[in-house]
This record gives sequence, structure tokens and C-alpha cells, in this order.
Amino acid sequence: MTDGAPWPLLALAVCAVALGAWPLLWLVRRFGRTILRRPQPAVGTMRYVMALATGAILVGAGLAALGLAMALQTWHTFTKKTHVAEVQCIEVAPKKLRVYYVPIEHDGTRGATETYDLDGDEWTVGGDVLRFRPQLTLLGLETVYGVSRVEGRWLKAEDANAHKATAFDRAGGTNATWLELYRNGARGPFKWLIAGAHGQAVSQLPDRRAVYDLYVTPNGFIVDKRSL
Repeated sequence: MTDGAPWPLLALAVCAVALGAWPLLWLVRRFGRTILRRPQPAVGTMRYVMALATGAILVGAGLAALGLAMALQTWHTFTKKTHVAEVQCIEVAPKKLRVYYVPIEHDGTRGATETYDLDGDEWTVGGDVLRFRPQLTLLGLETVYGVSRVEGRWLKAEDANAHKATAFDRAGGTNATWLELYRNGARGPFKWLIAGAHGQAVSQLPDRRAVYDLYVTPNGFIVDKRSL
């Protein structure tokens, strides 16, 4: 939880609940001794009122802080995005694209640049995505993915039908394990674990003045554009 909910907020929640429980436990103890008719020092009504008010306020504040911490964690979990690659694409001739693909490792290091020459109006990067059930995502399970295809895309269907497709597999393409997950991943013994397994792709126009950041989120691939 510490990634999405800051430590000070969690510490505040725990301390407030603990401090608020102290006067409330004192009230419960005195009430129990009264029921059992055991002797105890007499106290004024105002002390009971102050103990009840202090305990209620502190416990309420602690629970509110804990609720906010949980909301922040949920928001962080379902909006988290992992940097997968950097993509640059330039148009070297009309309908001729050159793509530079730089994979980003899990530790943030940059891999070797891959170059692809494509035909089309747009470049497309896609692959395989395995999504987990929301309750497991909250527990920290992250989307499993593989970027397995770089290809060109035509904006009009008639152009796509009139031209030979240009596509390149990368990282071995979509293997037999992924195909089995496509067919049976979200049913049978794994249906409680897996929300979906499918192929997914993102596309963009070439722009020599931009870099495209490819991310994976709990719902799959997204791409953000930034200017050079």
C-alpha cells in the first residue's frame, strides 16, 4: 500500500485510532465494573463526556485517514502505468515510414534500438496482454504483457486492401503459451485469477519532432506523445 498511500497518512490513521481507543476502552472498563458492582474511584459526568467525545473524534479521524489512504492506493493501482518502450517514427518518403523502437527494461534501463521500415500511413506496435481480476490487481499483481509486433497501418480500408502488409515479429512473436491463454485463460481453473488474455495494439502518425512513450496499464497498452 505504501506506493499509493504515503506513510505519514497511514501513520496518522494508526495513531489516531490508537489514541482514540484509549479513552473508549477506559469507558468500557468502567461500565463493566459498574455492571459487575465492583468498586472504582468516582468521577464526574464531565469526564465521561470528555472521554467519549475525545475517543469518538480521534477514532473518526483515524478511520477517515485510513479510508483516504485506501482510496489513494486504489487510484494508484488502477492508474499505474509501466514504461515499456520509446518509439520514434519518421516518414522517409510518401507512405514510407522508419520506426526506431527502444525497449525499456523493468529496472528502467534502455535496450538496443530496433529499426523497422514500414509501408502505410501510421505505425502500429502491439502484442499480448494478460489482465488479472481487480481484487488481485489491488493486491499488487501487475498486467503481464509482451510486445510482439511492429507493423504499418493504412487509414483507409481500400488502401489496406490494395497494398501488401508490412509487419515484423519481435521477441519471438506470439507463442503457443499466449495462444492457449487466449483460448482458455479466463475460464476453467484460472477464471478466478485472470480477467482476460488478448492481443492489443496502439497506432500513431509519424512525426520527426516527437517521441512516443509506450506504457502498459492494468487495462493494456497506451501511448503518450511528447515533443522533442
